[in-house]
Amino acid sequence: MAFQLKIDLRQLNTFLTIANTGSFSRASEKLFTAQPALSRQIRLMEEALNVEVFVRHGRGVILTPAGELLYEKAVTIFQDLERTQASVSAIAGEVTGQVVLGILPTAAHTFSGGIIEEFRRNYPQVNLAVKSAMSGTLQQLVAQHRVDLAITYNDGKQKHLNYTPLIDERFYLIAPPKSEVAERQDISLSEVLELPLVMPEEKHGLRELMEREAMRQQQKLELAIEVNAWPLMTDLVRRGLGYTVLSYASVHEMVGRSEVVAIPIVTPELYRSLAIVTPKDLPPSLATLKLAETVRHQATQQIEKGIWKGRALLAINQQDDAVVRNDENPSH
Repeated sequence: MAFQLKIDLRQLNTFLTIANTGSFSRASEKLFTAQPALSRQIRLMEEALNVEVFVRHGRGVILTPAGELLYEKAVTIFQDLERTQASVSAIAGEVTGQVVLGILPTAAHTFSGGIIEEFRRNYPQVNLAVKSAMSGTLQQLVAQHRVDLAITYNDGKQKHLNYTPLIDERFYLIAPPKSEVAERQDISLSEVLELPLVMPEEKHGLRELMEREAMRQQQKLELAIEVNAWPLMTDLVRRGLGYTVLSYASVHEMVGRSEVVAIPIVTPELYRSLAIVTPKDLPPSLATLKLAETVRHQATQQIEKGIWKGRALLAINQQDDAVVRNDENPSH
């Protein structure tokens, strides 16, 4: 089969670099290529496509509508090439390429280090990047192919994503060590809802969960302070400025230092499912499959050590293709 290509990969790479830096001069420095040479490549590409891809202004360049479409397609082309290269290399027994892991802030502190350490030890030829963000943002990044695999809440909201159940994590009341409830062995949800709580903003999954549970109890959420940064939430609790609700794994080091206490919530117990999330419209690379395997192994270890309080939903010896298939969405 013969292909009639009007542009080449070098031109596309130059185009992407200029678009990402917003400037011919900065792209020139990054590519170690003279600026006139870059300008010539872009001019030839624009002539071949019969469109302008950049609008030049005093501080650099911005993409035209045609340039935005080309940018989206060019990113996909290079991602596909990278996956192709990694797949071909895998025939020789090597796992190569690049993989981006997305993880929730509450899980990243204790979970990501073990994942990175194990993955780097087993697959040193893979370039691993880690992004931390809230659940909704992570799912959006996976849908945009900017994150290959994310560990996030299993809400199953996006039909073009695969949700593979990982763990049901239990929620605890996180309290100051000198508070009146600090010695309790457990605490009812009704009692929790009467306490001044430090909570994230309304669009956050944890806040939505607590608002929903308060409605079921025919109570209101007693909001003391609204913050969006997880470390600040726990720090405010440590300072005695309120209480919060989190998984045990997110505070187990602080509990070990007696900075906060974690009290199991009962009647009812509160759980939320975490899942491995991958895109439906893009087959996973071998590196992504191995990363998912590492995530499952680390989750199992954390549960066995008592760091992550919850129930494992995915056995470590399941087949790799379970990562890209999910027909159930557990709810509580």
